[in-house]
Amino acid sequence: RHGVALFTAALLTFIVLLRHHLRDLAEVAETYSTFYPYLERHPEALYRYAKPAHEDQSQRDQQQNYVPPILHHIFLTEGRNWSSLFKYESAIASCQDLHPNWTHHLWTDAMATTFMNQHYPEIFPHYKGYKQSIQRVNVLRYALLHHFGGVYLDIDVTYLQPLDDLRTLPWLTPGAYPAGVNNAFILAKPDHRLLEHLLAKVKSRDLLWGMPYVENMLSTGCMFFSNRWMNYARSLARTQPVPMEDRIYILADQEGNMDPHMLRGAVTTPLFSHAGASSLHGWDAAAIVLLGKHYGYF
Repeated sequence: RHGVALFTAALLTFIVLLRHHLRDLAEVAETYSTFYPYLERHPEALYRYAKPAHEDQSQRDQQQNYVPPILHHIFLTEGRNWSSLFKYESAIASCQDLHPNWTHHLWTDAMATTFMNQHYPEIFPHYKGYKQSIQRVNVLRYALLHHFGGVYLDIDVTYLQPLDDLRTLPWLTPGAYPAGVNNAFILAKPDHRLLEHLLAKVKSRDLLWGMPYVENMLSTGCMFFSNRWMNYARSLARTQPVPMEDRIYILADQEGNMDPHMLRGAVTTPLFSHAGASSLHGWDAAAIVLLGKHYGYF
């Protein structure tokens, strides 16, 4: 009896101490298990992209644009050498060349810190306190799009097509493998409700995991992004009809296949070219991928 009581007490203590971690892991499981069934029930969430044909400018001007012509790149040095920015010059130039009439912002350390402190003071302590630069980059992209709207794209991704025709959508992202959505490219109207939902959950997901990759993914990265996307999508399913400005879309081809638009490693999609896998993926990421391949998830 004494042993059972000790075990029960230890188990309850474990659950209480790690209840938020267990919550986040449960959300991951829910996202993975419901993402594709959701898309089967709601195929309208897939934006079937076709390369834009030549269109009269007056006809384009008559369409409602939800997204302002603003492009956001982020480069946080955090003490590193600025010379590393030069390797992204061609990718940045591709953005500017294809969008000559858009406003382009390259957000650096001081600018980003001032922006977050001024416009998102409730999130700012978490922004400053993150152990990893990528966590700050993630939160910053959500905040910038919430405040300004526009397009965010990772700095190592090259544009192959102009995005002008996509501005008629309130929200667009690529899918992710094996499930969920990718935050390397986000097109969004300012004050989109999903961005409000994302930012509202930043503080409660700032947890220590002991593994850098996992900590980033679940606190601010693609898994956090996918969990929040899935939660928001389920709320939309309970709201009919859905106002256009609240809708969310995932990039797909004309057949509704998301794979051709996924930014996975070194890849060329109809819209972008991505140089390769992220250098931010460390030992814990490699271990997770190895386990995933062993059990058939990757």
